[in-house]
Amino acid sequence: MSADLLAGAGEGLYLFILCHILARVEIHIEGAHGWAVNLPTWRWGPEWWLNLTNGKELTGYHLWLTLFLIGMFHLPLAFAGFSLALWAKCLSSYMLVTAAWDLQWFVWNPAWGFDALRTREVAWFRRKILGLPVDYFMGYAVSGVVTALIWSPGLELWAGRTLTVFVLSVMSILAARFARQTTQED
Repeated sequence: MSADLLAGAGEGLYLFILCHILARVEIHIEGAHGWAVNLPTWRWGPEWWLNLTNGKELTGYHLWLTLFLIGMFHLPLAFAGFSLALWAKCLSSYMLVTAAWDLQWFVWNPAWGFDALRTREVAWFRRKILGLPVDYFMGYAVSGVVTALIWSPGLELWAGRTLTVFVLSVMSILAARFARQTTQED
């Protein structure tokens, strides 16, 4: 295994841990009702916007959380200075995390689970592919395109990160299923 692929796997593990922590925080904040349905926040969502965002209203909660996360993911630029390659790595990482973090919200949320995500209607995900929100596929795709177009020396790093996040996501789906079955049997 090349050093870049191995380093990418380490980055992927770190990014996955961030995804999992973010998901757990949001589960505690939102409970069973995703997309800030029961939170005291403003909402904006004309039909044209909902079509553009796959059914997601803009909420104060999500606006501020997104701006915070984008700022955190781009923090290396504040310390190291701007470079196109570093910016691409920050953006690629953010896009990868947004997809995996949301999946973790469903996987570990006691009111949902992976099977429910695939089979139940989700108001803030109007379009799905293979039972999964198109947003997840777009997050992985944009992460890959940014890497291929701008951060090309990092293709092996990106592959290692993405593969690691994907494998850990699958393992977490299985772990959450096992935890649910064990809890139901007790």
